[in-house]
Amino acid sequence: MLLLRPPPSATRTAACCPKHIISGVCRTRTQAAARSAAATDRADYPGVAAPRRPADAAAPRPRRARAATMPARASSPSAAATQKTVLVPIADGTEEMEAVVIVDVLRRAGAQVTVASVEEGGRLAVTCSRGVVLVADAPLSAALAARPAFDLVALPGGMPGAERLGASAELAECLRAQRAAGRPLAAICAAPAVVLEAQGLLPAGQPATAHPAFSAKLAHQASVSERVAVAVGGGGGGGLVLTSRGPGTALELALALVGVLFGEAKAREVAGPMVMAVAGGEWEEAVRKAVAAAQPAAR
Repeated sequence: MLLLRPPPSATRTAACCPKHIISGVCRTRTQAAARSAAATDRADYPGVAAPRRPADAAAPRPRRARAATMPARASSPSAAATQKTVLVPIADGTEEMEAVVIVDVLRRAGAQVTVASVEEGGRLAVTCSRGVVLVADAPLSAALAARPAFDLVALPGGMPGAERLGASAELAECLRAQRAAGRPLAAICAAPAVVLEAQGLLPAGQPATAHPAFSAKLAHQASVSERVAVAVGGGGGGGLVLTSRGPGTALELALALVGVLFGEAKAREVAGPMVMAVAGGEWEEAVRKAVAAAQPAAR
């Protein structure tokens, strides 16, 4: 469960109703949740009459609340075999836009995304770079214990969030294993330089980019102006490493990751309802580049 809520300093008033807490959980809304949402809507729009249940209709059976810590498992063996899994680690100081865009877009595509906190003591709530509080699905240790390997690990940037990700020994081990196994990695903003470059995980001599404030730290400078850079193999293992520049390029990176995991058609399917540029958009170039690099012939 990924929640966004105002920073602790925000005034707690009656205005802070459930609509101000945005859940990133991708699951079918239950009847209980639907009734709660309807009640919130009626509170926000008092002039709209609530629908009435016929007098002879039975009242819905109460449902027992269930903790939403880790994402639900696939409903069938075939679904479990095809569903892609993604790890998005977060920390105090993470760039909230980058984290939420990556999580949201990949969940729209059908990926099972686990948001994991690297903070000590298993603390799930992290305060991001602009004061937004994100609540992770699980501590990183629990996420890795439940699923040692992911189809993709994607690092949001932000400072000091990227430094805190880079300081996590558990995450460093996870990233090395991801590269060694040839599974994709992605990083944006400060994370390509502060985490991947610092740990020797960027493929040597291949395209990489980062936020302009950090791109000078990259060993390979030829591609630092690219909005999404795609590297293949080398530098500690096989597989793809996708890097990007900042909040303004997060949608392009996220759609490129959809292309890597699910193909170009799925990326276009996800982009449509989001009202991305129909033709000639930079996101399309990012998707095509990533999909082409993901083909076995490109490795």
